[in-house]
Amino acid sequence: MLLCSSAGNDILYDESQIEQGRNFNNKVWNAFRLVTGWTVDASAKQPEASAVAVKWFDNKLSQVIETVEDHFSKFRISDALMTIYKFFWDDFCAWYLEAVKPAYGAGIDAQTYDATLGYFDALLRMIHPIMPFITEELWQNMAERKAGETIMNQRYPQARTYDADFISAFEMACEAVAGVRNIRQSKNLSPRESLDLMIKGDFPEEVLPVVMKLANVTVGDAQGDLSAAQRFMVRTVEMFVPLTGLINVEEEVAKLEAELAYQQKFLESVRKKLSNERFVANAPEAVVGVERKKEADSLSKIESITASLKALKNN
Repeated sequence: MLLCSSAGNDILYDESQIEQGRNFNNKVWNAFRLVTGWTVDASAKQPEASAVAVKWFDNKLSQVIETVEDHFSKFRISDALMTIYKFFWDDFCAWYLEAVKPAYGAGIDAQTYDATLGYFDALLRMIHPIMPFITEELWQNMAERKAGETIMNQRYPQARTYDADFISAFEMACEAVAGVRNIRQSKNLSPRESLDLMIKGDFPEEVLPVVMKLANVTVGDAQGDLSAAQRFMVRTVEMFVPLTGLINVEEEVAKLEAELAYQQKFLESVRKKLSNERFVANAPEAVVGVERKKEADSLSKIESITASLKALKNN
């Protein structure tokens, strides 16, 4: 209820809001089960990807605490809660835990595990004022507590100096992983199948171990003929995933030709509307602008599809 209510406004009851709270409870509980279910290998050395993830989350935690404190100081309760919600769901669960998670059947190194428990403890203290019961339960089960000891009396996490540049670099790593995953999904490639990732541009090398682990790729500099490779951008950096021998060329050509025909037909319909002088003269400027954007987007897609078809047919 606090998450959905902005200051000074009433809210109508909606069961979907309750479901959102329930789902978040489940997320917190399942994250606790995952972390406490790991076996610690005292002899294991901290992997590079885990070291990068720990450094990033340590900086990100301070940045988020600073943002949350600012929201609280201005009584923007719903904004503060949404920041915490996204931080736990997206940053901690979707990225951090995946980056430090040990291989199936293997133990986690003690350094990473201790850091993870510390972050989980801080997150529970951040969530506790709004969700007191589950956070108290989990906090009590994280470690041996003294009689009468409670999370209610624990100090709220304090922000320290953080490295915004490193946080930005890690975000680039996340964008790169998302780009490779999109290619896998569109080409029906298994996540277990290792791919090559060729990079052209200034990409922060310090976060590459995370890209290699989460995207299951071998990284190298862009070289040779990459016209047939799948290309995507991470800010100003070009990235290529060569797929020679990994896809059925005939099926891919047929798929692209069908998409090209659709885009050409769509473009024709948009241009027909724009060529109608009465429509352009009488329709609101915003509506005409939307149609012109559709035209530009379609032209861009047609150009990209045509280039991909040419590369596939030449190979």
